[in-house]
Amino acid sequence: MARKPTVYKRCECPDQDRPKKGGCNHSWSYNRTNNQGNRTRATIPDSVGLTEAQAQGILDGMTPGAVPEPKDTNLKFRQWAADWLDRRRATETTVEKYEIAVRLHLNPRWGNQRLRTIEKRQVEAWVQDMEADESLANSTAYGHWKVFKMIIKDALQNGKLASNPTYEVDGPYVGESKPYVFTPEECWAIYDEFPHRYRVIPMLGFACGTRQGEAFGICTDVIDVSRRVLTVRRQVLKIKETQYRPRLVERLKTSPRIRSKTVPMPSYLHDALEEHMAAYAPQPTENIIWEHKKKADACKRSTAHALFWTPYNNLMAGNYFNDGLWKPTLRRLGIRDENGELPTFHDLRHTFISTCLQNGIPEHTVAAWVGDSVEEVRRTYSHLLRDHADTHGAVAARLTARPQPIVMGSAA
Repeated sequence: MARKPTVYKRCECPDQDRPKKGGCNHSWSYNRTNNQGNRTRATIPDSVGLTEAQAQGILDGMTPGAVPEPKDTNLKFRQWAADWLDRRRATETTVEKYEIAVRLHLNPRWGNQRLRTIEKRQVEAWVQDMEADESLANSTAYGHWKVFKMIIKDALQNGKLASNPTYEVDGPYVGESKPYVFTPEECWAIYDEFPHRYRVIPMLGFACGTRQGEAFGICTDVIDVSRRVLTVRRQVLKIKETQYRPRLVERLKTSPRIRSKTVPMPSYLHDALEEHMAAYAPQPTENIIWEHKKKADACKRSTAHALFWTPYNNLMAGNYFNDGLWKPTLRRLGIRDENGELPTFHDLRHTFISTCLQNGIPEHTVAAWVGDSVEEVRRTYSHLLRDHADTHGAVAARLTARPQPIVMGSAA
């Protein structure tokens, strides 16, 4: 069996195997047998900047006797970004966010630049520009950064780049988020002020921590009266996959990691749901059982009875709820955050999670109720978990205190 060729360099650069450190600008070579049976020296194209192990990996993956193809030197960032988008298998809403980031931010900055000419110093300067842009929120900038890193990593893994220009580059700074937390008085004021037909929707937020689309998608079959629990497994989506019409979908935001979540249902929520269903009869609607990596049109259908409908006999949608119900209610009550902005429906979810954590409910239990990972809960609510040093510190100290010596009684 023929021995595999080995890569080498003929230059005398001080550190050939660490080109980024030593500044070696020479390609890696190897010996091969040509069609005439003669041994000849061949160069691995675009191997400048690679370590010996990386160059050997390229060589080992080649068909014996084949010549490595040079990379497309004229490939532009926008071309590879479009190719990358076409291959995404994430949920439709996620892919849509990727497309927006590429179209509105990444392509205007990087689109016409040749992919292989992007340098680390340019990436660092771009990160600084995003941080200095007051019109760009830190979290938005970090989202663009994550998409950019995924595209560059994909290009590197597909042999379109010799090195990763994002390597060891810190992304935009994202400060600790502190969402608005409603007081119990504010929660109940919202419930009392809300139009009677829809007042249960905000209650689902502060009583069970549901997301807005999940609250819209509550149906009769998820309300367990005997156990007093609510099983959340659907949401109402209005996206490209649903022709931008509100549709009931049996899939959560975190699917396929979590298909459903069960949360205790307070007695006041149970009573409010009973009152709502007595006054406004639930209506049957098509339920899309959305499976992972499938288009909506290819998924199975069933029927479910949804609780919340608009006066136009449509399922509740975010734009109708936010502009026509939520914001006017908060304005009438004068509820605003410290910056004078109106809190969002999602802040009701934050209120539920914060209240649970502050009252000693374990983080893994809260994570299961709201359908987040424990890591996500820790990252978002770290400021509340730090407070547990005060609330539970004394208990922890007693658990590890030195045992008191046992005094033996005198013998009878």
